[in-house]
Amino acid sequence: MSAALVSVATVLTRKTEPILGEISPLYFAALVVSAWLGGLGPALLATALAGWASAYFFYNIPAGTGAFGWDDVLRLCVFLMVALLMSSLVHLRQRAENSLKKANDELEHRVAQRTLELESTMRKVVESEERFRILMEGVADYAICMLDPQGRVISWNPGSERIHGYRQSEIDGTSFACFYTPADRERNKPAEHLDRAMADLRHEDEGWRMRNDGSAFWANVIITSLRDEAGTRKGFAHITRDITELKRLEREVLEISEKEQQRIGQDLHDGLGQELTGLAFLSRNLGRRLAAQAQPEAAEEAQRISNLTTRAIEQTRELARGLSPVDLGPDGLLAALHSLAEQVQKMCGIPLELNLNAGVRIEDHTAAVHLYRISQEAITNAARHSRASHIWLGLQEVDRDIIVTVEDDGTGMPANLAEKKGLGLRLMLYRARMIGASLSIQGRGAAGCGRGAGCGTVIRCVYRNPVERKVNGNGAVDVDDRNPTDRETATAGQDPARG
Repeated sequence: MSAALVSVATVLTRKTEPILGEISPLYFAALVVSAWLGGLGPALLATALAGWASAYFFYNIPAGTGAFGWDDVLRLCVFLMVALLMSSLVHLRQRAENSLKKANDELEHRVAQRTLELESTMRKVVESEERFRILMEGVADYAICMLDPQGRVISWNPGSERIHGYRQSEIDGTSFACFYTPADRERNKPAEHLDRAMADLRHEDEGWRMRNDGSAFWANVIITSLRDEAGTRKGFAHITRDITELKRLEREVLEISEKEQQRIGQDLHDGLGQELTGLAFLSRNLGRRLAAQAQPEAAEEAQRISNLTTRAIEQTRELARGLSPVDLGPDGLLAALHSLAEQVQKMCGIPLELNLNAGVRIEDHTAAVHLYRISQEAITNAARHSRASHIWLGLQEVDRDIIVTVEDDGTGMPANLAEKKGLGLRLMLYRARMIGASLSIQGRGAAGCGRGAGCGTVIRCVYRNPVERKVNGNGAVDVDDRNPTDRETATAGQDPARG
């Protein structure tokens, strides 16, 4: 190809020599075409052939004719240098264009691959969003919403609208504190729950919540702190389940259980107790008759039977009191706690100091029974497991909050309390939730009880009295029921319809 191009250029140059001169631009054209189509090798070959042709055909070097002076040599050298430079430049440009074309092809290939990957990812994202939307819209039994870091609602599912009664347009940007009762908002519980969720990453709570229409329902609420990969807090997931009906059924089951225990206790006291009492009288009469008939051995046996029967009567009465510890009436809890203190001191030999406010009245018999059982379990734990040498039992009422406190000077709480929640502690927590009370367990020093900062445990149960009582001028107790919503709100575990 190079030889053909130089030959064509030579023929044309000889024909156009009078016009273009001895070294025609046609040689440069041949060089450029050779370099462009063939690369550096054909370009150099074309340069050599063009130089030889110029010297051979136009300067007649082989024949020795013509004048070939230094100026001709200089022109030929300049031609060769320009030709070499043009060949190199064309070759470099061709390589650059080829590299650019190759890089462009690779880039297009990568872009095409990336586009396919992005399309696949987008399809997956769309499918995932669609599944999430179907899930969110299909979950009608849970109110699932997302809160921003300040606790404002930014997303809302249909279950939230059904449970809380707010439409999306009504709740967007509103603080989730509107779900809480006025009393809980006064106690700053919403902010406290967010703080706990931030500290522990998750916080679970049960209590009364408010709907848009002002009605109350018993809810199980889980607040989870949401963070990105860098650990930056993005907000909270707020999940609510309406368990009012479940709580009502649980309460009814407990009430039925307590009533059945009361019935069994009553049957033991009135039935078996009376039978044993009659048997004791018969044994004593039999002993007297046998003694009168000069049968001392038989009389002693009858006396032993009478003594055993008397002990059985006492045990039956103790068992009956254990099954039905709280008498009906607002003063039943006070009497039951006094009796419990006597039993503990008698059976365990541990001093139990009482600090009972005689003015405390609880109208709800079920709540009184649960408070008694919580006190009983706490005192039993202190006497059996903490090796306490002294126990304190308190019952106070502060601003409608009835506070039961059991304190001991024993070995204190285990470090891994969360891992050692036995049946007794779980029952105390369960009973507290059933009546809407809060149960806290602390070390004596942490509680600031004023009895020293040594070992020991303080268990405190706070129950919100459902009605406010006032003492009138005649010394009688008036019940303030002018705020039924607040009364329902304060009485956790009860059916709101019954108040």
